[in-house]
Amino acid sequence: MTRPLFAVALLAVGGVALAFPPRPSPSATPAPPPMPTPADRYELVVFGPAGPIRVAVHVQYEGRSLAARWSDSLKTVFAAFDRDGSGSLSGAEVKRVFSDTSAAGLVQTGFYTPYPNDLPTLAWLDADGDSRVSFAEFAGYYRQAAATASQAFPPQPQNPQNAAATEGLFALLDADKDGKLTRAEVAAAERLVVARDTDEDECLNLTEVLGSGVGGFAVSDRGGAARSEPVAVFRAGEAPEAIRFRVRTGYEWTKLGRATGGEIARWWTDPADADVTLSFAPKADECRVTVTTDAAVLKQRGFTVAQTEPRRLVLRHGRQPIELSAVVGANILGRGTGLRVQFLAMYDAATKGKAFATDADLGGANAPQYQLLRVLFDPADSDADGKLTRMELAAHLTLFEAFAAPAVALTPAVQTPTLFQLLDDNRDGRLSVRELRTAWDRLAILEPPGADGRVEAITKAAIMPTAVLRLGRPAERFAVFLAPDTPAAAAAARGPQAGPVWFRKLDRNADGDVSRAEFVGTRAEFDAIDADRDALISVREAEAFDAAARKE
Repeated sequence: MTRPLFAVALLAVGGVALAFPPRPSPSATPAPPPMPTPADRYELVVFGPAGPIRVAVHVQYEGRSLAARWSDSLKTVFAAFDRDGSGSLSGAEVKRVFSDTSAAGLVQTGFYTPYPNDLPTLAWLDADGDSRVSFAEFAGYYRQAAATASQAFPPQPQNPQNAAATEGLFALLDADKDGKLTRAEVAAAERLVVARDTDEDECLNLTEVLGSGVGGFAVSDRGGAARSEPVAVFRAGEAPEAIRFRVRTGYEWTKLGRATGGEIARWWTDPADADVTLSFAPKADECRVTVTTDAAVLKQRGFTVAQTEPRRLVLRHGRQPIELSAVVGANILGRGTGLRVQFLAMYDAATKGKAFATDADLGGANAPQYQLLRVLFDPADSDADGKLTRMELAAHLTLFEAFAAPAVALTPAVQTPTLFQLLDDNRDGRLSVRELRTAWDRLAILEPPGADGRVEAITKAAIMPTAVLRLGRPAERFAVFLAPDTPAAAAAARGPQAGPVWFRKLDRNADGDVSRAEFVGTRAEFDAIDADRDALISVREAEAFDAAARKE
């Protein structure tokens, strides 16, 4: 059972050894080291066509500071190791403590790998020499784990299927094949629902539109990003020299109002072009992205903000879009659940139905097979009776999950959105009738207007690459793109539906509207609710109908 676990852990880190900060030397002073905390201030630099853009990024967890969330996790784990409830750890209790190296791997990959030769000792943790380990001493030990609990990673590459998806859908809509989409051609897209809706949900996924040749997800190249990537993220005030050089030499700064080297250097210390806060949460509908820069200041700097859901927004400077999001992944690589399943399956195989496992069950001829479980035996045996129950093991695994829970990762990317994604306004992986009806409004803002201020047609050149920054879990950062027709993508994207209970129940395809086919009443009842007579009952119409009914 050990080999599959190690294989998954290796996959989660891309087959490359984890790089952690150096282990600290024992303290020479009778005081615990300060508690290391995860970084929560970052900077995003986008090399836009008109000039570089710098966005200050503040990272939170459920609306709280990362330091507070990290401290809470350490307190939970500390209390579990403090078996006698004394408020400090004895030498015997310290023997059950996770090593910093194991904790750092757990935080970064979501999987626990024990290192029996790198376990903390009382002498190592006891800074004040009182033969006990306080919480402050315990928390100060986890330098590597704290450093990996919040990280910024290199940009991820484009998905190679994006261009194919755009080409296919553009050709499908371009009726006269002139390389442009007129308002009439975009309006005709609604007819595709009738012709291609094979699952009869009154929506179109990418497979229904283009066939089975486009779809799936691409896992990024883990070899790192080239310096020419047009986007980078790093800890605040720690811009790599390569990024500074590109900013300094990549633009005609005199045209940007900075004529001297000193003025260019001050670009890094002046207020950022925009300030945003990204708050991660275990539940998708509790993730939040907010712009904290004053709206009038943003407008003066040439920025606009578009936000259709709390966990995602798009900053736009000229024609350069910057998408910022906090996302809960589709559990592609697994996390606490995968770890729990691995160890409990190993335990069940060892006990063969018995109420507990002993050292004899895991030793002898079984030793290689149950090596990882043997390492956890003493720490997990909470009553130290030499018998490990399934409940004790499960409780110990809960500590793993508590340790890994607050970890976050910032992953930048540059993605040229597909035409499908641009039409998919609520990003649920499907095109609804309403989204197709309003498609022109979303596409027209991409094309520069003519002399008369109007947009006559949309070209493929208007679909600009988008700089993307995603806040999520470290173990899920490699899967940077899920095709919008995959069930996992749709499940992750759809939040809870709004509106009265009857509306949510009738909206069987969860597209935010109730069609005539979904409505169970009479045509007259439908028409009484459908105020704008567009053959769709919207959330607003349902709420208005309910409010009027309650007044009667």
